[in-house]
Amino acid sequence: MPLFLLVLLWLLTFVLGRARRSHSFRYGRWIPGMLFFRVSLTAAILSRLVLLFEQQGEALIWLRLVEIGALYVALVEVVLDFFWIVLARFSRRKVAPPRILKDLLLVGAVMVVVAAQLQSQGLLTTLGSAAVLGGLAFVVGPGTASQISNISSALTFQVERQFSVGDWVEIDGCVGRVETVSWNSAYLYDNARDRMIILPNSVIDTGKVINFSRPTARRYQLDIVMGLPYEAPPGKIIAILSAVLDQHPSVVDAQDSYILVEEFSDSSINYRLWFFIEDYMQRAVIKSSLFADAWYAVHRAGYSFPYPVEDTRTFADTERREGELEQQLQDESFAVLRSELLFESLNDAQIRDIVVHDPVLSFGDAETIVREGDVGGSMYVVLEGTCSVHVKASGAQQGQIQLAELCQGAVFGEMAALTDEPRKASVLAKGHVMVQKISQRTINDQFLKNGDAMEAFAAVMANRESRRREFSLDQTQTFELDLIERMRKTFARLFSAS
Repeated sequence: MPLFLLVLLWLLTFVLGRARRSHSFRYGRWIPGMLFFRVSLTAAILSRLVLLFEQQGEALIWLRLVEIGALYVALVEVVLDFFWIVLARFSRRKVAPPRILKDLLLVGAVMVVVAAQLQSQGLLTTLGSAAVLGGLAFVVGPGTASQISNISSALTFQVERQFSVGDWVEIDGCVGRVETVSWNSAYLYDNARDRMIILPNSVIDTGKVINFSRPTARRYQLDIVMGLPYEAPPGKIIAILSAVLDQHPSVVDAQDSYILVEEFSDSSINYRLWFFIEDYMQRAVIKSSLFADAWYAVHRAGYSFPYPVEDTRTFADTERREGELEQQLQDESFAVLRSELLFESLNDAQIRDIVVHDPVLSFGDAETIVREGDVGGSMYVVLEGTCSVHVKASGAQQGQIQLAELCQGAVFGEMAALTDEPRKASVLAKGHVMVQKISQRTINDQFLKNGDAMEAFAAVMANRESRRREFSLDQTQTFELDLIERMRKTFARLFSAS
């Protein structure tokens, strides 16, 4: 082969090597390693130069041996690279076998090729073997014992399949995803701090290894501890926290989750929540979201998360402060209800009675306020934040379809509350949301016992439904009369015993 062509091929190996290492090049993983090709071409170029200057002797023989031997090894590496790609593509987890196994095969191929080349030239003698071993000892150099220990450990935990590339593990207190395992070290990616943790293989072999991806990588178990007050019955708290886990979208196999009373501490009863998630990389975000959801759920139930404090306030001071906060919340709720057309038929005293007797509820992001299909219940007025209205997808579609968003002053759940029918849609909180609950008892007291208020209320409802369904005037009047009749029947049935 002409010398200039060999030089061009030699330069091409550097271009292909860079493309192989580039993550932006889509087909980079299909490019074989260039090291041995480069060694072979270098030896070929040097041998051509030796011939060009009409030089002969042992140097030319050794260059030819290196040229042919390196080419054979390069071809073996091409076969191994292709085989590893195929194994990764058809494996169940789409992960190739450990790289160290490929390196072992490649080293074995190098030894066979070198031995064959030396044997072909009659150089595989005692002196030649000593020279080869001496060269290996020089390459290994200082730290031979630790290097051998690392290699031995790497072989041990790879043969035992303690973990594979892609597994989430905890080793010696370090948590990360296994990126690669070399002769000397294992590389773990810690996404929490966006860093690479490099552990010597000997440390792994002698330390404690926890593999979160075994026996299955489909789900990962997490646990969090929450402290709740002693005055809250454990059974009720467990029910509240179970509902939080059931409703969280990132918790999978909720039936396998469980909550334990872990200990009675100085200021709280500590509960441990065990649950499963699919994406271990999102573990910190999911834990944060669950803590927030639990805060809202516990506060809606009338309890709070305790903390050790030295409170110098008197009981009277505390009671006065809580009364001021409650009064402020009632005033804000009164202002919103007073401006809503649906309550225009009520006087100030009647609206004040609503906000005094029915609670204001808080919800966290993505929590369900009312659920599609649930029967009857209360109606709600949005005081703060935004809610989204969803219905279940029909046919072959999965999930839910968002129909609308509700902002401050919006009323929802009124039809189900008035007629005790199943709710036709679900309403979810978008971020922090506060709503004024209006119970069926309050509706009965403020509307059904007041004929004028009931008719005005039904008229507003009929007009809303008319705009939504594009009713004619006769249809609107018919709907209004029918609604009044259904309201009377529903509330007569609900409160006949009282």
